Amino acid sequence: MTHVLIVGMTESGKTTLAKRICRSFRSKGIKTIVLDPLHDPGWEADLQTADQYEFMETARLSRQCALFIDESGEMIGRYNDAMFWLATRARHYGHKSHFITQRAAQLSKTVRDQCSSLFLFCVSMDDAKVMANEFNRPELREANTLLRFQCFFVSRFGPVQRLNVNRNERA
Repeated sequence: MTHVLIVGMTESGKTTLAKRICRSFRSKGIKTIVLDPLHDPGWEADLQTADQYEFMETARLSRQCALFIDESGEMIGRYNDAMFWLATRARHYGHKSHFITQRAAQLSKTVRDQCSSLFLFCVSMDDAKVMANEFNRPELREANTLLRFQCFFVSRFGPVQRLNVNRNERA
């Protein structure tokens, strides 16, 4: 499974999207594990925790799960060694990690480089430029103009799509 990066300003729609993706995995019978330091009650996951150690132990003992790390910038900065495992080794366990963060710069380039799909919501011009350069897609430089719940979706080798995640349709 490939990893996913979800980047956007507060209230842009990134957690709404992540919760929708989580529900979709769960409805297909895929175990979902969420690390959320904010204890958001809206996650419909098999395990939701704010405890990084519980999250990591469950991930390491499980196979083929969808992992969600909300506020990734905060969590990865605090638990670098454990969190790098999610980006560099979790794929070997069949996991698909979803890193959800407000700013691309909050995550190390190593973590960002391991993500082959990107949902980019409204971000600063600097962050838009970083993601445009890293995904080799100049269109992403326009991310600072996106409205709430609008995002760009791109895989490393696919076209850029503009989506509206509030209505599950293209913008």
